[in-house]
Amino acid sequence: MMIIWSPSTGHFYHTEIHGEDVPADGVSITSHRHRTLLDGQRSGRQIAAGADGKPTLTPAIRVTTATLRQHAGMDIRVEARRRILAVASIERQSNDNALFGLYANKLIDKQAFDEALARRLRIDAIRAASNTLEAKIATWAAAALGKLDVTDPAHWPAEA
Repeated sequence: MMIIWSPSTGHFYHTEIHGEDVPADGVSITSHRHRTLLDGQRSGRQIAAGADGKPTLTPAIRVTTATLRQHAGMDIRVEARRRILAVASIERQSNDNALFGLYANKLIDKQAFDEALARRLRIDAIRAASNTLEAKIATWAAAALGKLDVTDPAHWPAEA
């Protein structure tokens, strides 16, 4: 089996699968080179055409601490949102807001208000934990940011 890489498509073609239906700019590579290229791609590098048209790996992109911190912040907000929605959907939260107004005007009983308030307090605790975690990571080094597991229950209120 021959492996061919095409600079115009950036794809690999196998003669046993594709036959003669490969782009005209295709270049043959060994199965060892194919594995090396795929391993490099898996580690975050890109496969690109070298000056001779043969596939080569781009240099590894060095991720900065600022980028890691930005990604960690997004991960924290996504996890907080997931936890908040597990407590109450957006619709339920909107309805709870309406219940607070109705209770203030003495139009509903205390039980409905208490249930809405309990949900609100759980959501507020999640938001506070999210804010606390984001403040903590603002000073962390890259190594610590790379190990952050935002799903770790230790970062969140027990009942959230």
